[in-house]
Amino acid sequence: MKRKFIKPYHLEKGDYVGIVSPSSTIKPFPRRLERGIKALENFGLKVKLGKYATASWGHNAGTPEQRAEDIMNFFKDKSIKAIFCSTGGWNSNAVLPLLDYKIINENPKIFCGFSDITTLNLAINKKSKLITFNGPTVLPSFGEFKLDPFFIKWFKRIFFENKKIGLLEFPNYFTDEILWWDKEDTRERKMKPATKPLCVYEGESEGILMGGNLNTLCALAGTEFFPDFSGAILFLEDEGESTSSTERNLVHLEQLGVFKKINGLIYGRPFHLKIDSPDRTLYDILRYFGEKYKIPIIMDVDIGHTSPAIPLPIGVKTFLNSKELRIEILESATR
Repeated sequence: MKRKFIKPYHLEKGDYVGIVSPSSTIKPFPRRLERGIKALENFGLKVKLGKYATASWGHNAGTPEQRAEDIMNFFKDKSIKAIFCSTGGWNSNAVLPLLDYKIINENPKIFCGFSDITTLNLAINKKSKLITFNGPTVLPSFGEFKLDPFFIKWFKRIFFENKKIGLLEFPNYFTDEILWWDKEDTRERKMKPATKPLCVYEGESEGILMGGNLNTLCALAGTEFFPDFSGAILFLEDEGESTSSTERNLVHLEQLGVFKKINGLIYGRPFHLKIDSPDRTLYDILRYFGEKYKIPIIMDVDIGHTSPAIPLPIGVKTFLNSKELRIEILESATR
């Protein structure tokens, strides 16, 4: 079954973008927010802050109703071309039943975030048929002390162009250093050499690119917001997990029937992954699923919590050749 998704309009200099906080509060990090806004402005964009973007409701950024109101206000606002989430964290799934997916469908625009924002990316993609983006958030990505050239290149390529995205590139450096926001982040994070992505199970296939944060994705199981992964190239990433917890979540997806439906798997470069046993690494765990379902699998791709990361559009046709370490997005993500 061929699925059609709506492409949002690409960004141009002078466009307005909105910032929302659907997940954790950003109230304790004013400097980081200021830097993030300034970085967006340096791309030639004009920034509007959601009414509740800096609110707090315990660990959350406002009540679910307030967070949903900000999102819907920006989808209704004709001047806004894109909506960027301020950060991830926890509990964005509380917002899902409060969104008007018909209005979102009728007002397509860029919606972008990663980590806990996976719930929103996938729910909006399913319910509104809108291509959404597993990509930068304001504080973690744009709020860096200095933006990385690789990040700048791919941000412009994904969001400012409306042509075929093509072959993904892989940086030869990365960082997973943690600097506490507004306390320690007064310098660039230290980069280190990056190994190339690794072929886990050989093969090639095409499919619709779909995925996000593994732990967050599993929270959608059993809800109306869980995606249809039929014919998908599934991409997954995670943060601060262990090999045992990762395997549990992958088995969860297997028991939901996901591995019988997908055409391939792209797994992100681990971010502070704990190896519970050297006898069963992440490679071994992923290899098990590749051999069982005969699907191409590639790992250590820069799509998650390590930096720099490549934004991935959800709902676009993609080609994967794991032996050649080739990931090619076969169309534009915007119009």
